[in-house]
Amino acid sequence: MVQSPRYRIGREGGPLAKEALSEMPQELVGFLQEPRITVLTTLDGEGSPFVNVISWVLAKDARTLRLMGDGRTQFLKNIRNDPRVAVTVLGAGTAWTIYGRATVLADKTPGVPLNLCLVEVTDLRVYEALFWGARLTRPPEWDVTYSPEQAHRLDVQVFEAMRSFR
Repeated sequence: MVQSPRYRIGREGGPLAKEALSEMPQELVGFLQEPRITVLTTLDGEGSPFVNVISWVLAKDARTLRLMGDGRTQFLKNIRNDPRVAVTVLGAGTAWTIYGRATVLADKTPGVPLNLCLVEVTDLRVYEALFWGARLTRPPEWDVTYSPEQAHRLDVQVFEAMRSFR
């Protein structure tokens, strides 16, 4: 089996990041084209980690993540003060942690009915983060606690806005 210079063979013949990647693997880009449970870590005013679970994360391309959140949330305040973020994704067969620098692109994103801020994450460093000897067999699932039809409509609007902004 020929090995890519970016990877060494990991568990069950799959790729294991040898070092930080500067872009997301294609399977991860494809996975992040619809709402997925992800863990966003920002730094608060004292430099301590601040963790949120979010689902509006889009891989715009292999080098760019976009995410949305209500402008009143603490994670957006944190990003405005310190752009360093980490996004952990459970899916595409494994867990990935993506480190980068976040920039608020829009305080009120066109095309969505709520006051949602659009954030772009660049300067990526991508690592496989799942413990040795494991493979994720399916991504996390969730149920919404309000109208599924409204939730779906909002998800479609949010992802379209993230894709089409500038």
